[in-house]
Amino acid sequence: MSNPLSEVRNLTKHFPIRQGVFGRAAGSIRAVTDVSLDIYEGETMALMGESGCGKTTCGLTMLRLLEPTRGTVRFDGQNLSTLPAEERRRLRRDFQIIFQNPQEALDPWMTVYKLIEEPLVIHGIGRSKGEQREQVEETSRKVGLQLELLERHPRELSGGEQQRVCICRALVLKPRFLMLDEPTSALDVSVQARVLDLLLRLKEDFNLTYLFISHDAAVVRYIADRVGIMYLGRLVELGPTETVFSSPHHPYTIALINSVLTTKSRIERKEVLLHGSPPSPRWAPVGCVFRDRCHELSDACRDEAPPLEEVGQGHSVACWRFGIDTNETIRIADETGTA
Repeated sequence: MSNPLSEVRNLTKHFPIRQGVFGRAAGSIRAVTDVSLDIYEGETMALMGESGCGKTTCGLTMLRLLEPTRGTVRFDGQNLSTLPAEERRRLRRDFQIIFQNPQEALDPWMTVYKLIEEPLVIHGIGRSKGEQREQVEETSRKVGLQLELLERHPRELSGGEQQRVCICRALVLKPRFLMLDEPTSALDVSVQARVLDLLLRLKEDFNLTYLFISHDAAVVRYIADRVGIMYLGRLVELGPTETVFSSPHHPYTIALINSVLTTKSRIERKEVLLHGSPPSPRWAPVGCVFRDRCHELSDACRDEAPPLEEVGQGHSVACWRFGIDTNETIRIADETGTA
């Protein structure tokens, strides 16, 4: 691979909980803890996990839309933590974001044209209004947005058209890096496939690098080159998508992949119960964050969080015991053990 476009080292984001008149700290929400990964130019890197696992917070902190508690992020070799504010503002043209719900991301009082034009105005791109209009219309054509829709308001568009507006607004600056936060979860199933195919085509047309955030294993397998599995704010497995899906090592990864298996596949595999629900990120357990739900619990799991270590070419797992039977199926069960 080429040099990483984005280098993340020990990225941590904890939100303090303040109580009392003087706002004294009474704990913290440990949303992201010690995440390290590289994202290479031209690839689609996915972060996958249940809702609340920290994947969106991780992405927002990587783009410095949230200030990290600690850790470093380098983009194209530049440290975003030490970069002067004006230089960081210019660099923001190179990385953009598409949010989960297009209705919430679009100002209902602005026309579609004004929404797409706004990034050009903010960054002072285009020597005239005519040149800016030309860029807006050119990008609209590339994302399949009909030009007659540019004078409408977001409420007059369908969900799929609204998401195309969000994509167009992100691409009009010609960025290099695009974070996609559950970009299809708010859309109908029939529309999801068309948007995913559009994103794949645009990635090639614009030479983009994607950070794709999703809880949907089927979508991740379809679009991502590599995937990082997150649980309670930590990376528990990282590797090429097909390797992780065909040979998962961490029990939580197996549980996620099992959620999209066919009935026939379930029957062929031995079932192992995974009890309970994820604890609150405020009360994350000491040691391995997955220890209270794991059927392979050992003494080491209670004392120290396992590091992310390589178990194959480009495939890393944070687990003290790698001897997990990857042909087992793990089913989520409630506290009583009832599946």
